[in-house]
Amino acid sequence: LYHFVSRRAYNIDGLGPKIIDRFLDEGLISDAADLFALEEDDINSLERFGEKSAENLVSEIKVRKKISLERFIYSLGILHVGEETARLLSQYATSKLKTQNSKLKVKDFIKAMEGLSIEDLQKVRDIGPKVAESIYEWFHAKDNIRFLEKLERVGVEIILEAKIVANSKISGKKFVITGSLDSMSRDEAKDKIRSLGGEVSDSVTSKIDYLVAGSDPGSKADKARLFNVEILDEKGFLKLIS
Repeated sequence: LYHFVSRRAYNIDGLGPKIIDRFLDEGLISDAADLFALEEDDINSLERFGEKSAENLVSEIKVRKKISLERFIYSLGILHVGEETARLLSQYATSKLKTQNSKLKVKDFIKAMEGLSIEDLQKVRDIGPKVAESIYEWFHAKDNIRFLEKLERVGVEIILEAKIVANSKISGKKFVITGSLDSMSRDEAKDKIRSLGGEVSDSVTSKIDYLVAGSDPGSKADKARLFNVEILDEKGFLKLIS
């Protein structure tokens, strides 16, 4: 539940661990899907919850019913599937879907994932046997499928991401971002890189093409120099992605 509502998943503002624990203790929810069925009257009678705070929280939850496929996959908390794997898997799944629509029903996503074998999943870049097996098993567990079906019933809708820009200057290039940027958040910078066909990593290795160094870059800048990775300041980064 904590992971499901976190910033890079459903990003439900105002719904922290203490409130989730309270909802569980009060029997208002038993899983993440129940969050989307909450009404103001369920909440405003609780101690420390007034009408306005209940209204704001329910409104925020309802807005989050629409979510990108990448975030949706990440929110499920599949073992070994982090942000980058969720992004690559969402791109692969989208390529297998025979639809021109920008929206995807959860049931159609279930069907698509159930149709992928472990061998199919290993065709996704950076997904090896262990991760492929974890994904396959998750989408063939009855409890997980029932949970996904419940998400559909409460109105969750998946938004397919816009197509990645092909043959951009950074297509296929690998980036690490460190420090703080003035013009955008690090998450926004990551999304921009990915939209242009680039990749983002958390670790500096010899396979990294660029380190984007904001203020207070820390030890990653030193490691980048050790591996002869090109270091870009914010101005250089903005010029590269423009």
